[in-house]
Amino acid sequence: MKINRKKWAFATAAGAAAVLAAPVMADHSWGSYHWSTTDNVVRIPVFDHTSGVWKNQSPLGNGNYIKVAMDDWNQSDHIASQLSNAAADSTCSMVAYEIHVCSGNYGDNGWLGIASISISRGRSSHIVAGSTKLNDYYFDVYTVLDGSKPYDDPSWRQLVACQEIGHDYGLGHQNEDFDTDDTTSCMEYTYDPTLNEHPNSHDYDQLALIYGHDGGDGGTTDPSPGPGNKGGKNKIGIPGNAPAEWGQAIGFDANGRPNVYRRSTASYDFITHVTWAPHTDFDHDHEEAGPRRHSGERIFPGG
Repeated sequence: MKINRKKWAFATAAGAAAVLAAPVMADHSWGSYHWSTTDNVVRIPVFDHTSGVWKNQSPLGNGNYIKVAMDDWNQSDHIASQLSNAAADSTCSMVAYEIHVCSGNYGDNGWLGIASISISRGRSSHIVAGSTKLNDYYFDVYTVLDGSKPYDDPSWRQLVACQEIGHDYGLGHQNEDFDTDDTTSCMEYTYDPTLNEHPNSHDYDQLALIYGHDGGDGGTTDPSPGPGNKGGKNKIGIPGNAPAEWGQAIGFDANGRPNVYRRSTASYDFITHVTWAPHTDFDHDHEEAGPRRHSGERIFPGG
């Protein structure tokens, strides 16, 4: 189902703070964040905690939505992550040297999905844990005036799953101009996801730039990578569900909405990309409160 551009505006998973002026050829790494490697290949395991429709067969690939996304990312010469099914869990605790993908009804709070990573403070820009949350309120519950569910759609589900997991590997967006659709990449801001459900060649080229040298970062590795997850016991934090839990806004989308947040603890910085749903906008006078309607916002059906 295509969404009428005159009725809907969509900001997909939040990307790097800078707006890319030349999306197809521009660097679209997420700052300098990346996993440490010893052989240029990221082998961080990925655990699928999703439930419901996310476990259904995706019409856009061989497997469910998370498997399709991981099959796509594993086509890169620099990613070889094993995907494992795990118990359904909406909490999505961050575990050292793992990526966890979760779904749940997180409520009518304005976002479709978030991607969070943790970085060791004062040590490097190495990612030490990653997570993705997919908000079933918008994919399963949210309806518009005609009774339809605009996001209960395979293309939207596949784009958001692909994009959020791409962020967990250190990718930003190729294009952040919502009025254009310059690529066929899931790392794209677009009003119509129909041709943007998967990575494209430039995403793989960017992963090669990020990881295609010793250590994935110019020849060095994290001097003390830690003990690993020890069966998932090495939990280092829980991604929150609201701006007050994400910390300080450090990046903004083309419409001025905060889409990147940082929260710091004694040991880690937690960085979160946010996917705001299209019927919300941001009140610049209330940054601490998250998305709000204001006088300049276009009000959408059901919003």
